[in-house]
Amino acid sequence: MAIESELLLPFLAGMTLVLAVAHTLGTVADRLGFAPVVGELLTGLVLGPSILGVVAPTVTSIVVPVPDRLAALASLGLILLLVLAGTEVDVQTVRRYVRPTIALATGASVVPFLLGFTLGWVLPARFLVTPEQRLPFALFLATALSISAVPVAVRVLIDLDAMDRTVGQLTLTVAVVIDAAGWVALTIVSDIARVGQIDPLGLGRTLLVLAVFVGVTLVFGPRIVDTLFDVTAYVRSPALTGFSIVIVVGLAMAGGSLALGLEAVLGAFLAGVLVRNRLGTETERVFQMVTLGLFAPIFFATAGLRVDLSGLLTLDTLLVAGVTLAVAVLGKALGVVLGATFTDLSRAETVCLAIGLNARGAMELVVAALGLAIGILTPTIYAVVVFVAIVTSIMTPPLLRRALAHLPDDVPAGTV
Repeated sequence: MAIESELLLPFLAGMTLVLAVAHTLGTVADRLGFAPVVGELLTGLVLGPSILGVVAPTVTSIVVPVPDRLAALASLGLILLLVLAGTEVDVQTVRRYVRPTIALATGASVVPFLLGFTLGWVLPARFLVTPEQRLPFALFLATALSISAVPVAVRVLIDLDAMDRTVGQLTLTVAVVIDAAGWVALTIVSDIARVGQIDPLGLGRTLLVLAVFVGVTLVFGPRIVDTLFDVTAYVRSPALTGFSIVIVVGLAMAGGSLALGLEAVLGAFLAGVLVRNRLGTETERVFQMVTLGLFAPIFFATAGLRVDLSGLLTLDTLLVAGVTLAVAVLGKALGVVLGATFTDLSRAETVCLAIGLNARGAMELVVAALGLAIGILTPTIYAVVVFVAIVTSIMTPPLLRRALAHLPDDVPAGTV
């Protein structure tokens, strides 16, 4: 029992510290008009070596380096967060806005991807782990800068009662499509990174496995999920509920994706898509509470714990951080403007979309964390990517509020 206490006490102390600070900063961020995720992202920076590590290193040592058990819970938080993101996908809404969604999603992902790849290709070699990893490094940076964060945009749109307007629906559907394409790109880029170069045979095999996995999931998945929920409704057991089905399906899909050599986040995202239509009000509420109240803050906080802001204080690194932020913001804006030229969107609606899709939030952290874990991103570039994720998440809510205020009140959904 003494040995168990020696292991359990540091774990409980770390969990308590992380959750207390994450919820406190999340509440403060929410009261200031930002999304709670902003405060949770800052948790790791506050507790890490950059701030608390300077004034109270003993406290920081509880969570830095990140304990294995805490890291495992953070990984579980990532999986559940992606399941939750998948439940935001409304297939009917996507079908309703097929043409503008495709145009906007293509522009808002391809343009920042190309600009991010170019930036990664020209950065000095000292920012790379090894000069030989230039290609996978550039691909990872491009993927990180091309995605968008659904939760931040959704939170602001709901607060402003704009979800039912054309710009609200398009922001959501385009962000979902961009993220879905981002997980596919991440799977391919990770495969290239592990090989160290583009292997046509390996790439073809990955694409084939990916296509089969997605195809089988979409064909047979709904039937399996419906059966599981029907059994749950028939049994009516407190041990077998809709919540337990969501958890099992999410973990199974994430594990199956990993077993096939794909990324766990892709399977988790597809699991959310599968269970979306069977989520009852109570199941959805409980799942959101568990994910957003317990596991997601742990993931966000541990992502920040791996960042040492002191690495950003040199002149050349600050310059790289500024250029990366500019490429991220301008790339997304230019991509949206380009995509909007193929739609009937007004200038005001285009501005709203460019701002709403600019937030990177948790999605960019997923790419950055994976790049750091497999040795493609240096701690300095990881800090730069986290910096971009935080700044874009902070700037989106107030800018989107102002842009939406300039839209006419009579812009109904479905007019595009």
